[in-house]
Amino acid sequence: MTADVIVAGGGPAGLATAEAAARCGRSVLIVEQNKEIGGPIRTSGGSFLKDLLELGIPPDLLHPIHRCRFIGPQTEVLFEYPRPDLCIMDVRGVYQHLAERAIAAGARMRLATRVDGLIQQNGQVTGVRVRNEQLTADLVVDATGYRAALLREAGVHPGFNRFGVGAEYDLYAPKWDQNEVVLIVGDRFAPSGYAWIFPWGRGRVRAGVGIIHGDSREKPETYLDELVETYLPGAQPVEVHQGLIPSDGLAANCYAPGILGVGDAAGHASALVGEGIRWAILAGRMAGAAIGAGKPERFPEEWNRAHGRDLRIAAALNRRMASFDDDKWERALDMLRAFSPDQFIEALRSNFLGRWALKLLWKNPRLLSLAGRLRE
Repeated sequence: MTADVIVAGGGPAGLATAEAAARCGRSVLIVEQNKEIGGPIRTSGGSFLKDLLELGIPPDLLHPIHRCRFIGPQTEVLFEYPRPDLCIMDVRGVYQHLAERAIAAGARMRLATRVDGLIQQNGQVTGVRVRNEQLTADLVVDATGYRAALLREAGVHPGFNRFGVGAEYDLYAPKWDQNEVVLIVGDRFAPSGYAWIFPWGRGRVRAGVGIIHGDSREKPETYLDELVETYLPGAQPVEVHQGLIPSDGLAANCYAPGILGVGDAAGHASALVGEGIRWAILAGRMAGAAIGAGKPERFPEEWNRAHGRDLRIAAALNRRMASFDDDKWERALDMLRAFSPDQFIEALRSNFLGRWALKLLWKNPRLLSLAGRLRE
């Protein structure tokens, strides 16, 4: 079997790439190892309402949030949003919506099919091996996620060293306020990481712990039950989720003749809080457009110009925060009290170079001294 483009991986990056390339007239085959798109779930689905609506995600798949409580070891900060911008996705629903869009654009889908490796001739990737079959293509897209399996096999980049490792319960918790998300930091629940409680509608709540491996050897599941017992007494799990996301920042390279990396495989996620889905869709659509134009080699530089500085800042902040002890987290919360609700959203969004940051420093010059104390 042949295609212009073979996309290895049916997550948001691969699906968005497939849709965009297919809309440009390319023949596209998506190869996904799991038996369903969107399962098993490996992410909590926190994101931003305005951004996802602009990306065409149906509003009925997005649960709006009106309040964010950031809890430190001793104190907390509350941000309220009469007009919500934070949201929690129906993750499976969003993935399957992206799959429907890709299929409607002309992409073909093969489920329950694992890519075993690359076909290479004269130093160029020419396809992939699946089971006892060879699939050839002008371009292979590695959308395999954090393993970056095909990019590593092709020698494009060596893989990642730091990962956000998460464990999560999806619970039925009818007593939890469906308008409020909680982020929790400190050694009690999430050393070298953070914990979260994310409602997503119908009495359902995702509660999880993420820890940066590479900076800590702690296992997130060790802290998960105490988190639920403390904040969600009486709630019962309906699903268990586990996942990893690269926390090194952008890969140095994601293209070589015949192969292009997109999404987590290329570090196209914000390492700040491990937000990947929105970034994966953005990256996939940009990559697919470059593929459709016959210039896939242009995508890495286009992405870097558009988002590289923000994502590098996010990765640097992630490294810094992973080293915080309880005292430094309390100092960080002291800084957060100077943020308006909108400024806090822009920081979570990893939009560090907008005017909001200059306005924040102009109105709160003491933040510079507080930031200096965090580096001590």
